Amino acid sequence: MTYGRNDQPRHRQQGNGSRPESDERNRTQRHNGNQFRASRPKTGYHFPPRIKPPREESKIYFIALLPNAETGKEIIRLKQEFAEKYDARRALRVLPHITMQVPFTASPELEKTLCPGLATFAASMQPFEIKLSGFGGFSFTKRKVLYINVEKNEGIVHLHQQMMDFLQREFGFSHMLARYGFNPHISVAFRDLSDLEFDLAMEEYKCRPFEAAFQVRNLYLLRHTGTSWEVLQKCRLGTAD
Repeated sequence: MTYGRNDQPRHRQQGNGSRPESDERNRTQRHNGNQFRASRPKTGYHFPPRIKPPREESKIYFIALLPNAETGKEIIRLKQEFAEKYDARRALRVLPHITMQVPFTASPELEKTLCPGLATFAASMQPFEIKLSGFGGFSFTKRKVLYINVEKNEGIVHLHQQMMDFLQREFGFSHMLARYGFNPHISVAFRDLSDLEFDLAMEEYKCRPFEAAFQVRNLYLLRHTGTSWEVLQKCRLGTAD
């Protein structure tokens, strides 16, 4: 009879030619020697596990131009009207804006250098006028946007190109993140539109008139709070008077 690694030795039975107890113990020791080995005394110091500092959560940011108060109120009214008719309310969560740098994720530590750096950059640019004219839209599989057209004039094109250069050079933004391709617009509705709703809305708004103009005097850095967007930094264009 042989023992497996986890078998326990049996007690010797009297009579009937059973194995001597000494042979039984030796055989067991060869196959399961560890169970007879004396455990080593626990000595030395026991250090507590190292406590890691809490990891700072990343934030989402983007850079934009905001219309003046009068134009902003009219665009918000249009958003509310659209939301009530098509039940598309996602665009109401953010202020009317023209995206200059698409949203990006970064550590809040970046704010210490990005805020003053962006202010210095903005001071080197000059104010300019923005004109809004009519509506447009585009549709992808998971993203459908109806927007107000922004005329692509020299002022906004120059600001965008210079800012992409600045973000790539000073903060290491990639060409995929700081993109030179640029289609300025102000969203009225996005993402929460079905194919049918988007087609109906485009049919209604494509010939609908809308005209506005405002002077751009500031560049804005916005940060997401987890539920909405807030203005983190207002950067004046040009030197102060």
